[in-house]
Amino acid sequence: MTERKKIALVSSHGGHLTELLELAPAFAECNTFYFCYDAETTRRLPNAYLTPNRPYDPLQFLINLVRLWRIFSKERPDLLVSTGAEIAIPAFLVAKLRRVPSVYIECGAQVTRPSLTGRVVIHLADRFFVQWPELVPAYRGRAQYRGSLVDETAP
Repeated sequence: MTERKKIALVSSHGGHLTELLELAPAFAECNTFYFCYDAETTRRLPNAYLTPNRPYDPLQFLINLVRLWRIFSKERPDLLVSTGAEIAIPAFLVAKLRRVPSVYIECGAQVTRPSLTGRVVIHLADRFFVQWPELVPAYRGRAQYRGSLVDETAP
């Protein structure tokens, strides 16, 4: 019997979480845990680690780095997947340091201009996807387009 893969799912709440949850069928055969901002929608998630929603607070960033290091030590994920936003940056740093493969999916709201998170994470993620073909050139060949997470008409 093969061991089930463990996947760390990281996102802020709102639209980023909605996009991440669109991927749930892909992880049905895996063990998962979440790292998200504490919000009404995230409190209902199974196996969730929640952190205060202070995205631009340098102290909270450092606290999240330490927390994520400990969480990764405990959970031992085989893969990190994130749809953003800024909460993803410390997760990708920890994944890189721990040699955990990582996938970032740029927010569907970013059509022609990269997000701040995307501009940082492009240098850390092993795979980087955008949801609009118009956004590929903005990442100078380092991003891939495979369709949209929420647009049913996309390929």
